[in-house]
Amino acid sequence: MFLKMISKYPVILTETNDVKNLLSIKRKALAIGNVDVPVDIDGTIRKLPLDNSIPDVILKVINRPTKAKNEIWIDFRHHIPRIDFTDKDWSAMKGKIVFIGTTFKGSTFVTTPNGLKNTHEIMAVSTETLLSGKFISRPDWLEKVEWAFVILGGIIFLIVIPRLGVLWSFVPIVVYLSIVLGTSAVLWTTKLYLTEWLTPVVIVTIVWGHLIYNNFARENRLKLQIKRQFEHYLDPRMVKKLQKDPSLLKLGGETKTMTFMFCDIRGFTPISEKYKSNPAGLTKLINRFLTRMTNVIIANGGTVDKFMGDCIMAFWNAPLDTKDHQIQAILTASQMQSELASLNEQLKAENLPVIKVGIGINTGDALVGNMGSDQRFDYSVIGDPVNLAARLESASKTLGHTLIVSENTVNGTNNVFPFKFVDSITVKGKTDQIKVYTLER
Repeated sequence: MFLKMISKYPVILTETNDVKNLLSIKRKALAIGNVDVPVDIDGTIRKLPLDNSIPDVILKVINRPTKAKNEIWIDFRHHIPRIDFTDKDWSAMKGKIVFIGTTFKGSTFVTTPNGLKNTHEIMAVSTETLLSGKFISRPDWLEKVEWAFVILGGIIFLIVIPRLGVLWSFVPIVVYLSIVLGTSAVLWTTKLYLTEWLTPVVIVTIVWGHLIYNNFARENRLKLQIKRQFEHYLDPRMVKKLQKDPSLLKLGGETKTMTFMFCDIRGFTPISEKYKSNPAGLTKLINRFLTRMTNVIIANGGTVDKFMGDCIMAFWNAPLDTKDHQIQAILTASQMQSELASLNEQLKAENLPVIKVGIGINTGDALVGNMGSDQRFDYSVIGDPVNLAARLESASKTLGHTLIVSENTVNGTNNVFPFKFVDSITVKGKTDQIKVYTLER
């Protein structure tokens, strides 16, 4: 039946180097094509060489286009109609190019971008690709453009990503992938240009991922640094706010108008004399005092700068802005005195020495930031207003008041507190007299 069919219709046969058609069949065929084609490194057939793979009779029929050159990319999107060999009516094949091959189980299959195909299907799709006159191509300039995308994308990411937060870092990669994949899709649908989009996508995504990791690690280190530096000196809510937005903290230092407080125990030497044989007891007493006072300062938005023996140094309006920082400092001083009175009641009940303090408060411009050496530094303040607050605390001993407040601070409280003028004094290192006040109780 097959011999009768190929005698009636011009049939082109396919064969491989290993599997040949019968000689009796080959004599009846119009032409014979070789279906041995090279495969890519992944074992997939994508190209077809035109030297001996397509029979000359087909090349004459399709008037082989010059743009096809020596090989073509096979367009596997073409649909090839099938006719079962058992069908008796082959009239529909008249004027058509027909490829005949076996499709039984165990016959030869090859891997293509469109799944497994029989070898004769490869020839059919290849021929249809040639007949269409539309060829998949990859111009020489395309590889240069692809690497330009890789280099340009990498450079842009190296510049931009380190300046963005972790979440915002996803925007550039989404834009980049959209441009690469979108351009590749447009070139494919309009020009049938085959782009190697995977190369720029993979390389730049790896670069982006590395930069994202660096961003995350840097932000995490900064958050840990902020926590270590402020968790014992600030309200936990303020610490979390700094961790969420580290830009609120200018680690390099800045000049701000702030309110400063120094609180020192009066008569510390006589107290320490009582604990001459019990230094652990003295340490416990001082820690009880410092803990109670620190809690009041932190509760009112203050920052505990440092502990200097039995002295506490604190300030307001840094690292976070504090509205009415003068009022907060005075309110803190008032509550500290009440807290100290409560502590002294407990100390009396325990037959321990009571504690008296002196508090000095001043407001002015100072430099705040990380102070110290490359090996060790602390978040602190320096400036003349800081020194004046310390002088006022010292002056409280001779002025006979627990709290001494400078005129600068009083002027910023908007008459919220009942202040009483104490005196105009000249402190060490100053020539001008300073008006000082205390709270009426």
